[in-house]
Amino acid sequence: MKRNLARNVQLTGALLLIWAFLQDILLTLSTMTFVRDDHGKWQALIQAEQVSPLWSVLSLLFVLGGLVVFLIGYLFKKRLPMRKDPGRSRLTLRDLSISFGWVGLLFFGSVFLYYFGIGGLIPEWFRTSPGASALGGVSMQIVAILVIPLYFRKSLREIGLQRPVLSWKMIGYVLMFFIFVYAMSLVTTSLSEWIGVDTDSYREKHISQELNDAKALGFLMAMLPVIATAVIAPLGEELLFRGVLQSVLTAKWGVYAGVIGSALLFSLIHADLVLFVPIFLMGVLFSVLYRITGSLWAPIWLHAVNNLIASLNDLL
Repeated sequence: MKRNLARNVQLTGALLLIWAFLQDILLTLSTMTFVRDDHGKWQALIQAEQVSPLWSVLSLLFVLGGLVVFLIGYLFKKRLPMRKDPGRSRLTLRDLSISFGWVGLLFFGSVFLYYFGIGGLIPEWFRTSPGASALGGVSMQIVAILVIPLYFRKSLREIGLQRPVLSWKMIGYVLMFFIFVYAMSLVTTSLSEWIGVDTDSYREKHISQELNDAKALGFLMAMLPVIATAVIAPLGEELLFRGVLQSVLTAKWGVYAGVIGSALLFSLIHADLVLFVPIFLMGVLFSVLYRITGSLWAPIWLHAVNNLIASLNDLL
């Protein structure tokens, strides 16, 4: 009875943290407006000043409440006798929520620690650099890389973390699917030109600006945004959306729910209204590749190659 209570308290905290993150994305999307540029194309712009102070306070309360409730549930559960269940699958909605809750706990906790603690200890020249900004932009993915394999350490195969990390067969699949990704980008560009929408969204411009600002400071600084975009982001996002979310949704409701559900959330967290459909379709391709190969390394490689080429295209 007590253990179930502790688990439910921790689950409640996890859901609060998940909602706090989703609410932040929805607030970002709600501030978007479309305006015509000098060339007559529609551009999506973010107007952060439109966010009501009340919503900002509510977001902070959800974060703080989630952090406190999650930790109380976890610490209470640790004081109780462990219940052994060696054959239990971790592909459950509860494990999905708790694992995402741990990501939220460490992500939001590190944000608070940075702004109210260790941030001042970092040299200003690095703290204000575009390289540090790029790493800060993938802080959630960094946390996911640390948390997800640890949480699922006894069932790594269930989330697709199995050998080989790379094989000739996998390379063939990745190259084949990259052709689809490239073709999709050409179609997206053509359609956007036809309907008069600028697909170079605020998010894409921000990433491109970071890369070029870092490039101006030298090769080593330029490598930080490239590593953030082409290594950290693919690893963290594929662990979250294909490894955990798709696997759990597939186990619970079937293949289509896993593919569509993970691709939808993958597109949503990018908070890019202009590229919502292309990112969703890319998420579907990643999900299908994961389903076909049974290995999470395949979509990780495809995601990494796609992001690396995009980064090099901005730099060169």
